Amino acid sequence: MHDDAAMRLHGRRERDGVNAPAPDRDIADELAAIVGQANLSRPGEGRDHLLRDIFFDEGRAAFIVRPGDRSEVSAIVAVAAARGFAVVPRGGGMSYTRAYIPSVERSILLDLSGLDAILTIDPDNMFVTVEPGVTWKKLYEALKPMGLRLPVFGTISGAAATVGGGLSQGAIFHGSTQYGTVSDHILGLEVVLADGSCVRTGQAATRNAMPFFRWHGPDLTGPFLGDAGALGIKTEATFRLIPWPDHMIPLSFSFDTFEAVWNAQNAIARAGIAADCFSFDAAAQHQMMDRTSLIEDAAALARIVRSSGNLFKGMKAAARIAAGGKGFLDESPFSLHVVIEHRHMEAATAMAREAASIVAAEGGRPLPDTVPRMTRAQPFGSMDQVLGPSGERWVPVHGLFALSDGLEAMSRLQALLARHAEAMEQHRILPAILSNPVGASAMIIEVLFYWPDTPHPLHEQIVSREKYARAMRHAPNPAGRALVGQLRGDILDCFADLGSAPFGIGKTIPYRANRAPGSYGLLQSIKSALDPKYLMNPGALGLR
Repeated sequence: MHDDAAMRLHGRRERDGVNAPAPDRDIADELAAIVGQANLSRPGEGRDHLLRDIFFDEGRAAFIVRPGDRSEVSAIVAVAAARGFAVVPRGGGMSYTRAYIPSVERSILLDLSGLDAILTIDPDNMFVTVEPGVTWKKLYEALKPMGLRLPVFGTISGAAATVGGGLSQGAIFHGSTQYGTVSDHILGLEVVLADGSCVRTGQAATRNAMPFFRWHGPDLTGPFLGDAGALGIKTEATFRLIPWPDHMIPLSFSFDTFEAVWNAQNAIARAGIAADCFSFDAAAQHQMMDRTSLIEDAAALARIVRSSGNLFKGMKAAARIAAGGKGFLDESPFSLHVVIEHRHMEAATAMAREAASIVAAEGGRPLPDTVPRMTRAQPFGSMDQVLGPSGERWVPVHGLFALSDGLEAMSRLQALLARHAEAMEQHRILPAILSNPVGASAMIIEVLFYWPDTPHPLHEQIVSREKYARAMRHAPNPAGRALVGQLRGDILDCFADLGSAPFGIGKTIPYRANRAPGSYGLLQSIKSALDPKYLMNPGALGLR
């Protein structure tokens, strides 16, 4: 907080009394005193795109505030608590479940993009501490030259998606087959609570300790992970680090049936031999290959050369990709893409042989390794990916299952989509499906919906001008959008019958309805203790 602003705010509180109500117009002065007028806006003043997510257009708030550090977050929350305003944290804006869209107009949307510092990289103790507005891409690029990384080092949307958003919503992808979720590697947090006070969790809460360990006494970190900002606002996060493996072997395979892909993924996950192991159906393959120009992009091929660690090997890999083009997936109903990594080449080679043997037993056939090689060379692509190849709107929905339930989930999903096939064709809605093991016991199935529709202001802010221009060619399609919303809800209900545990609960996943009463009652008790006025992101997790 600016010193002079802090003094003015303190003087006003002394006059009014810290708990005395003040006219709503006065809160604007208080917020401006904390962050400066340039970092405070109201709806209609040029930042309304922050009140929308990837799918939902609506959003209400009294103020949009961009704090610059933890002390400003604390001061804003304290003012909001005194004046009865809700506070809603927003990270990179990649949610599609209303997670950060305020549910009441008397809200302050906290744009945390200004808290984007990498505070500590400690290679001796193998941890890194960052602010919540740091993107996965920024963190990756800071650690890579040091030969370090997070075990799960980000999401596909990591060029815009932030650490704080990933911890609040749940996040997987790069490294998740071997290492699980990003939250599995948190050592501790700093959190601002609903009254503006600040707490630390993990070993950093111990006198004279660094944040090098999590499990000292009861775990107070866990409740703030996956909470959608309903329990507090994360202002720092500490992750454990691992050395970058010296050797990486990418593999790709073609399959005729999902059952064969699923069996192969399960066996590879249980064996613990792959960092990545993701699959696409034909529609997902087509969208992925059409949306990227990487194969024709000389700069992208140069990244392949650099990432290989050996000039000769890198040039050979780039040449194979350039010669192979995009057509190698055309005849594959399903494809599987695997990344093996290890410090020792002999071990990596042995694991690659084991993976290939597992795949062969399920009838898989080798493909060029273009896809996994490219995703590792450029793990965080352009944000143009939030629209389809021709500018179509895009939104996913997913379920997380025990490995043994996946085939039943896929069967039910395909039956559900078949029932709506005529309506989807009428509105030109294309579903695409991918799957990915998360650790050795879980698997995610995700449906990606594409349909022609006019983009909204958030898309204009995050995609390239060329992509946005293509998107603007589509006429508004509210009926198609409504059907996509219905399908997402039906899929969530279908998956819930199999005990699905999706990420990104926000305000649309029916979390409360699917939890045991005792478990949800405990959550309500924690919420009431930490936020008795229910002003922290009301509606998230069904808490009102």
